[in-house]
Formats: sequence, structure tokens, C-alpha cells
Amino acid sequence: MNLGLKGKRAIVTGASRGIGRAIAQSLAAEGASIATCARGQAALDDALAEFRAQGVDAYGEALDVRDTAAFTGWIGRAAEALGGVDILVSNVTTRVDPASEHWWRDSFEADLHQHVRAFDASLPRLREGQQPAVVFIGSIAAVMTQLPPYEIAYGSMKAALTSYAGQMAAVHGPSGLRVNAVSPGPVYFEGGWWDMVKSKQPAAFERAAGLSALGRMATPEEVANAVVFLASPAAAYVTGVNLRVDGGLIRTVNF
Repeated sequence: MNLGLKGKRAIVTGASRGIGRAIAQSLAAEGASIATCARGQAALDDALAEFRAQGVDAYGEALDVRDTAAFTGWIGRAAEALGGVDILVSNVTTRVDPASEHWWRDSFEADLHQHVRAFDASLPRLREGQQPAVVFIGSIAAVMTQLPPYEIAYGSMKAALTSYAGQMAAVHGPSGLRVNAVSPGPVYFEGGWWDMVKSKQPAAFERAAGLSALGRMATPEEVANAVVFLASPAAAYVTGVNLRVDGGLIRTVNF
């Protein structure tokens, strides 16, 4: 299938590793130019080189998305560097220490508010884009009532993000802007959260990996495939969707 992404201009936050990097790499392989940000300069430079090797333009800056001025300023510069914006994939997330005095406030900033900032800052350029699309990266933690104690705030913010995505789809649909969400289950990659669990708590890792109907965790590329489809013109009549990519871990009818 031709996804119609050649020549598209995509902002993908947090594309130096994991799911974000797989998304940006897949978009670049389809011919889309990429702008991204990450906190670490070395990993960012490595990712940008990989994207450019696909023959597309790639622009990036090292920053913390919780810094409002830095983040919104970067989005403006990214739009200028790309010559416009057709796609926004708001992917960045982080795990906030639950022992922190400001656990809930910091979770709000890291897992909800910065997604809203990314959308608001990108919206004027998206309105000028060709077949514009937004994909928010959520989590199945949004619908789980049995979460580890350290993920309670995270799950709540992801639930709010899913609601926000649906609201923005309804608000901006008449102008032609599509907004969707993708909610992964556990995703394993080297250097990621579950890689750490595997090395330190192998029994817990095996239990978590066995929860899905497929009996394993996802790869970043498997999540990226769903995201890239939803961001592409091939999904031109899909908006307001929250697509779970969890291997059947959540066993409910997804009305």
C-alpha cells in the first residue's frame, strides 16, 4: 500500500529512542521529512543521522518539553526548518518518581500538559498543511484499574490525553484536521523500561510479557506501523480513534 507520505513534513517529539525513534524512522523511510527533540544531544544526533540516511531532511534540538518557552520555540523553528507541518506525532513521555513531593503535578506536566502545548503550538501550521494529521501516543494504562502504585498518576494522565484527542478530533474535523491516539501495551527495546525490569526482575518481566493474548511484548516498530498508518493519507477517513496496540492484553469489547 502506498501511504502517500512522500514529501510530508512531520514533527515527532522524543524520537531519539524507543517508540518515537521507530515512528520517525518509519516516516522517513516513507519519504517524510522529520523534526524531533530529545533531552540527550548524543542520542539525538545519532537519530538525526539515521533519518537523513533515508534521503530526507531532519532537524532536531535537545530540550526538555516541560520547559514551555523552549518547547514552543522549538516547534516554531521546526516548522520553519521543514517549510511547514503536515503531521504531528506527540510521543514524549517520562516516568515521574512517585516519591516526589510533586508527583501529580510533575506527571501532569510530563504526560498531559506538554501534549496540549505541542498541539496548540503546531495548530497554525497544521491548518496550512496538506491532509494534516495528529497522533497522540497514549497507553493502555489509561483504561486499567489495576496498575502498579507508581503508575497511578501516569494512567490518569493518559486517560485525560485520550479524552483530549477525541475532543480535538471533533473540534477540528470540519477544517480537515484528523486527530487520533495510539495506546500501546508493554513495549520492549534495549535500554528501555522493560529492558531494565528484565535484567533486575526477570520473573516480573515474564509475567508482564505473558499477559497479552500473543504472549509477548510489542516492538517499537509494531507500534510505529499503527502510528504511521493513522498519520498517513491512507487513513483519510479515520479520526477520533484510540487504537490499542497491546497484543490483546485488554480483554474488553472496544466499542
